[in-house]
Amino acid sequence: MRDRLSSTLSKIREKGNYRTIKYLEPLSSTRIMYNGREYLNLCSNSYLSLHTHQKVVEAAKQATDRYGAGICSSRSVSGSIDLYGILEEEIAAYKGYKKGIIFSNGYMANIGIISTLTREGDTIFSDELNHSSLIDSMRLSRAKKIIYKHKDIDDLERKIKKENTTGRRFIVTETVFSMDGDIAPLADLHKLKERYEASIIVDDAHGTGVFGRQGIGVEELHSLCGAMDVHMGTFGKSLGSFGAFVLSDEVIIDFLINRARTFMYTTALPPAALGAARAALGLVQKSISFKDELWSNIEYLRDGLKEAGFNLQESFGPIIPIIVGEDKAAVEMQEELLEQGLFLQAIRPPTVPGGTSRLRFTVVRDLTREDMNYTIEALRAVGKKHGLV
Repeated sequence: MRDRLSSTLSKIREKGNYRTIKYLEPLSSTRIMYNGREYLNLCSNSYLSLHTHQKVVEAAKQATDRYGAGICSSRSVSGSIDLYGILEEEIAAYKGYKKGIIFSNGYMANIGIISTLTREGDTIFSDELNHSSLIDSMRLSRAKKIIYKHKDIDDLERKIKKENTTGRRFIVTETVFSMDGDIAPLADLHKLKERYEASIIVDDAHGTGVFGRQGIGVEELHSLCGAMDVHMGTFGKSLGSFGAFVLSDEVIIDFLINRARTFMYTTALPPAALGAARAALGLVQKSISFKDELWSNIEYLRDGLKEAGFNLQESFGPIIPIIVGEDKAAVEMQEELLEQGLFLQAIRPPTVPGGTSRLRFTVVRDLTREDMNYTIEALRAVGKKHGLV
């Protein structure tokens, strides 16, 4: 077995697609220490910079003091401390849904949703660029899987019409596509849901706290808060903590509680994560200033990169991809930017399709104008060297 694995790893290295773990020390919401040097962190998903907010950190400490470092049980046994119930009610109300249930993380939530709610005879229609957790969840389902072209409503409708299913139809999509930063056409998808009596499952992991006037998410952009059949989001990005939530009506949530294996058979989140998530949710509900400050940075950095000549594709929001193409070239650019004090990652297959390797970086609220100006100039220089601008 080891010989086969070593051979495969050698081929991965030759292609420039070899991954290593970078162990680092966080210094602030935007700075890290890596290999004895300080870097500007350009790949954090803490868009609102709440993971270091004093009230969020203090809430985590208070939860630990009261409940301990861990719960040490599954939620179905003794892990569902009262903090879970409080946070589930609050996140459901915030998003406009009747009921919510918290999972350990987004991957396990998506696995649980689709493998539990679909069955043999059903058909799942999935956007071709959906996240790996959604893809893996569909592989575990016994339903038929049909892939439609990215955000292509006409292609989706043609395939719905063509498929003569006797079971339920499910439309599955991210709201913000995590590697491309573009937005799903939720209003059009919702029309198809109603026209063909389909159920729609959305993953709003990167939309929560960022999009919409109140920061509720991409559903708010389309005046569709609470209108999806199943809504998944996370506390581990804009809300600065850890864990995921699934929102729906009472019947669907109760069914997941009783049948979702990734809910039933995993240890519950530590109290600190729940306390921090609740504090962060309270901050974004009380004030939209966090979101507005983020969007000021998004607009500034995007305008600077466009002026520098970069093609930002159809991305919109804090996720910014710069398509490089070849794996090795993307890694080279990553290393060159690392030398200039910018910490970000080259994203390569299988995370993205072959030939579309990219630099993916993110904008967060705590970036200063000086940080962003330096980033733009560094990217301009490296991009010019590699023929991207």
